[in-house]
Formats: sequence, structure tokens, C-alpha cells
Amino acid sequence: MWALLNAYFMYDKDPARAVRTLVEKRRFGAAFAGCFAAALCWVVFFWAGSDLSVWGLLWRTAFFWLAELTLCYIWAAVSGLFLNFFSDGNGPSALFVAMGLSGFVQGLLLCFALPALVWPWLRPLCALVFLVTLLLRFVFVVLNAARAAQVGAGKAFAALCFAAVPVFAVFLMCAGLAGLAVSLAL
Repeated sequence: MWALLNAYFMYDKDPARAVRTLVEKRRFGAAFAGCFAAALCWVVFFWAGSDLSVWGLLWRTAFFWLAELTLCYIWAAVSGLFLNFFSDGNGPSALFVAMGLSGFVQGLLLCFALPALVWPWLRPLCALVFLVTLLLRFVFVVLNAARAAQVGAGKAFAALCFAAVPVFAVFLMCAGLAGLAVSLAL
């Protein structure tokens, strides 16, 4: 935890050095914490104000945490493969740490969801805040992947986008299979 706080304050002074420090030491705990923060933000953003029990909150948070970890793991593995064509960087494990840390950017959703509960006139802006947060998280991933792999941001962007195609295709196939299984079970 102290390493994460030190990296946070070091990030303000020298972002490239802070990312390299976290990535080279393989701070998987920080990546797991980032994925958990993102999962909690997803749950609060989408289910704030509903009658959600404690067990419902725990199950949804656990589900989104596992989904975040799985997506980060697969996307980092495929992106690391493509980034290794461009450089001799740290590889997929470094990208996993960078992608996990991007989950802390999801805190912006939390900062918007709670005031939107109090002031209903903010609710129409939820879709815009959601898209802006996803864009900021992707920019965070691209910049830190470039720093971790020691390549330019353009190459990191190309590798991440190229790797996103098979990752999201697998995700959609799994979602389709789950939907088919549920419809056949009913």
C-alpha cells in the first residue's frame, strides 16, 4: 500500500519514472486494487439509488472485479505480444499492472454518481460522464503502456487497439453463449 501511495506522489513529479517503478517491481497488488476500485465504481454508478442489499452489492462487486481482472489479463497478454514486436519492453505482466492501475480512473464515476443521487437534474449527464471516464481510462492505459514498453504513444495505441479486437470478440462470444445457455435453461 505504501508503494502505491509513494508512486502516486512520484507520478506528479515524473510520470514515466513512477510507472516504470511500479511496472518493473510487478506490483500486482496495485493492479488488483485498481481492478477492485473500478469494479466498485461500476456497481455504485449503475446501481446507486436502487434497493441493493449487502449481498447484492458484494456479489456484483465480486463479479465486476473478476470481469475487470480477466479483461485486463487477456488484453495485457495480447497487447504485450504486439508491443514486443516494437520493443524489448517489460512484456505483458507490466501491461497488466498498468491496466490494473487504470481502474483508479473509474473513481470519476463515483464522484459523479453520488451527487447525481442528490440532484436529479444531473442524471441526464450520466452517459456523457460514462463515456468521458472510459476515454480517460483508455488514454491512461495508452500512455502508461507506452512508458512501460518504452515505445511511442502511437505504437502503444496501435497495439492496444489491434489487441482489443480479438479480446472483445471473445467477450461477445462468451456473452452470447451465456445468453444462449440461459435461454435454453428457461
